[in-house]
Amino acid sequence: MINFLLPIMVFVPIIFGFAPVFVKDLKKLNLAIVIMCATELVLCLWLFINAHHYEGIVASVNWFSGLGVKFEINGLGVLQAVATSVIWVGSSVFSEEYFDHDKTYLARYYAFFCVTFGATLGIFLAYDLFTVFVFFETMSFASYALVAHNQDEDSIAAGNSYLTVAVLGGLMVLMGVFVLNSMTGTLVIHELKDACAPFINAPMLYAAGFMIFFGFAAKAGMFPLHGWLPKAHPAAPAPASAALSGILIKAGVYGVIVVTLKILSGSFEWACIMLALGVLTMFVGAVFALMSINLKETLAYSSMSQIGFIIIGVAMTGILGDHGAIPAYGTVLHMINHTLIKLVLFTSAGVVYANTHSLNLNEIQGFGKDKPFLKTVFAVAAMGIMGIPGFNGYISKTLLHEGIVEYIHMHPAGVEIFQMVEAIFLISGGFTVAYMTKLFICLFVKQPTHKHHKSSHGYITKRTMAVLSVVAVIISVFGLFPHATMDKIAESTAHFMGIHALDHSVEYFAFVNLKGGLISITIGILVYMIIVRGFLVRKDKGYINPYNKSWTVENKIFRPLLFTVLPFIGGFASRVMDVLPDAVVFVINRLFCKSVEVPDTFFYGKPETEGDVMRKNSRVHITRSLAYSLMLFGIGLVVTLIYLLVAEFRI
Repeated sequence: MINFLLPIMVFVPIIFGFAPVFVKDLKKLNLAIVIMCATELVLCLWLFINAHHYEGIVASVNWFSGLGVKFEINGLGVLQAVATSVIWVGSSVFSEEYFDHDKTYLARYYAFFCVTFGATLGIFLAYDLFTVFVFFETMSFASYALVAHNQDEDSIAAGNSYLTVAVLGGLMVLMGVFVLNSMTGTLVIHELKDACAPFINAPMLYAAGFMIFFGFAAKAGMFPLHGWLPKAHPAAPAPASAALSGILIKAGVYGVIVVTLKILSGSFEWACIMLALGVLTMFVGAVFALMSINLKETLAYSSMSQIGFIIIGVAMTGILGDHGAIPAYGTVLHMINHTLIKLVLFTSAGVVYANTHSLNLNEIQGFGKDKPFLKTVFAVAAMGIMGIPGFNGYISKTLLHEGIVEYIHMHPAGVEIFQMVEAIFLISGGFTVAYMTKLFICLFVKQPTHKHHKSSHGYITKRTMAVLSVVAVIISVFGLFPHATMDKIAESTAHFMGIHALDHSVEYFAFVNLKGGLISITIGILVYMIIVRGFLVRKDKGYINPYNKSWTVENKIFRPLLFTVLPFIGGFASRVMDVLPDAVVFVINRLFCKSVEVPDTFFYGKPETEGDVMRKNSRVHITRSLAYSLMLFGIGLVVTLIYLLVAEFRI
């Protein structure tokens, strides 16, 4: 049964991408997509509940992508498949409302929306890294259309950044997969830990791990590969932003987990590198979220920061090894919690934009002051991501914090760096409290400064209210009853994460665990009162962002590198290679053929002066150079190859 079910679950949404060709009524199309996504959710939940019955069964599709793709159920993968389905159900329900006033390109949006869904499921249900790569690339291509959907200047720029990162990341993953397969002879995910163990000190294994990591880290939005993230989220439609933030970056995290806990498992040095990158991602994202005055951009930087929290959990799991159950649980649960929270927050942001046609905090200020439902669900999600006790984010952040504390207790000597990591962890949590408080007060407490659009059918539809209500209730239930819900969810992923299940329950609401959350809340209140109200709000200008947006990693490092440094190096190398053959001929003529007139080709390869133009005919000069002859020879080889292919395969 699983042999057929897993491929069907992956390929049905991809095939559904062709539905807009046949279904022209957009309302009926949306209803069909909602039903399809809901059916996928039911199947994913069934798989999650019955996963232990089907472990080890591999479903193959040998005709797809040449080498075929394979699927298997693993604890973390099927859990993320459930989260993916939840996001797509919520986003598909909200899509009809969001695009109610502008249906331009909507059929195309639905097509790529479905393809992205199927490809993302393919990543999480993959049996080996080749299958992961195939669907990773499919997801990147399809989601580009979602980012660039509006086709305005900002959307195209954001889409270009996103696609550039996706293409470079995909090429790096492919190279790493080739190297890894040549070393270990396997790409099967659950075999990688044992297969890579004999090569743990081999530089080539680290090279393969780094290349695979680079591609997935870029998709996860990790520092310093995060440049696309704050551009893509504001540019993309809100339902697509929910998918980008809630799930697509988790596909990147999934790859980072495979590299850290499978390929380079046991490498303390690699885990420490991940810890450093996680700390940077967490803190930098929180700082930029605090300064941003764009609603969706703030939520985008928030996602970057929360990914940093998750990467810290991955790193601490690797550092603690057999004792890494607590941070492993925190990693898994924060991935799920962040997905649920961002579904509510980005959908709320979409509701705000659909009614105000703006995301600037100074223009949307006070929008939700008289909207108790939106205020309630936004507050629940905000308290979840802030780590307020009683909400789901508190549970996962407590586990992540305790993972750092556990290492400090186990190694009391020489742990100053880990104590610093703990301090930055708590400060970043405080920044989360500050920027979410800033958003809540702006939207729901302050008086409106602009007249907001009022729709005849209300500011939000009942379908969207139902989705937000269900997710908000789940956020609260998870936070209030963690032992009955979240502990059991995390336990199902223990085998994949390479740890033993906890032999005792964590007392989440004991003071020793509440202390960390309370410290972050206190820091957050102080940051809001001193920094936000003191420096980031002006009576005459409202909310301000003192940061110069042109000073980004993309603009100051990556763009100069890609468009200035590398072209210069390539051009210089090409010029040298062009001149070199003629230089060799020149030397040979001078040494051995002194009676023969030397062709005037030595100057080719550098800009001609006016004297050169007057002295010789440039056309004769070019055609007499050895490099030109080699180029013609190469063209002849290509023509010959094409002829042989035609003769052999009758194409």
